[in-house]
Amino acid sequence: MLRGRIIEQYGAACRIQEMRQTPRFQSSLFVVDLMQGARLTRILGAIGKSGQLTEQSGMDLLHPERLVFLYERLMLLALALVERPGSALLLGLGGGAMCRHLQAYLPALRVSVVERDPVIIDLARRFFHITRAIRSADAQELVADAPERYDVILADLYDGRGMERFEPGFWQDCARALRPGGCLAVNWAAFVDDALARAEAKAIAEAVGRSFFVGPRALDENVVQLAPSDPAIGRADITPRWRRFAREHQLPREDREVLRRCTLTEGYPGK
Repeated sequence: MLRGRIIEQYGAACRIQEMRQTPRFQSSLFVVDLMQGARLTRILGAIGKSGQLTEQSGMDLLHPERLVFLYERLMLLALALVERPGSALLLGLGGGAMCRHLQAYLPALRVSVVERDPVIIDLARRFFHITRAIRSADAQELVADAPERYDVILADLYDGRGMERFEPGFWQDCARALRPGGCLAVNWAAFVDDALARAEAKAIAEAVGRSFFVGPRALDENVVQLAPSDPAIGRADITPRWRRFAREHQLPREDREVLRRCTLTEGYPGK
């Protein structure tokens, strides 16, 4: 049944590498290889109890350091909103796309990664070139007890049911874990309940002090919320800061041009 659902999604030519049950993730996970245009791509995906298929991460097999999904490039904007980013905390591992990208283009950045599901960690190591140390812990518990502070926190927290249910005070804990002038970035997946996402997004803005939203103009893909703690940063500052950051770190063209087809707002985009 699961194999048939994957083939239905990706076609008979796809190659299924692995299928795993994981009670913690509340779904079945799979790894599949397929052609996306001219690129041979590996996808880490999940199929929930309802049969809904979601893609958790992607990797270009010829260029593993490349980011496959638009929202991942948008989350990089958080680094451009920090004066000199030296450390980053990644909440959620997936297939390790952000780890690989940051290692390739910001090798001096100190990156800590938190993932609670051992199956995700195992698949990332076996199929997605992840060799670095991973903190096996619940992201919300770790942030609440964080022994250090970070310049950037990137939150990408989903399981087979969709968005994780956040404990009261979680976003305040994230704000406290930021260094002065730091920035929090949160991925809001397109399939997330709109009212729930808006409520959580409001809590983030209140915890940090303000926020911005960036996503595709059609709003048919994920939206990223950026919450910089520096009150001097305005919406008009984001694009020039990104251009300067992308140029300084010699990011690939698809990163540099990511804002060309996106909209940037101060309120959660309407659907």
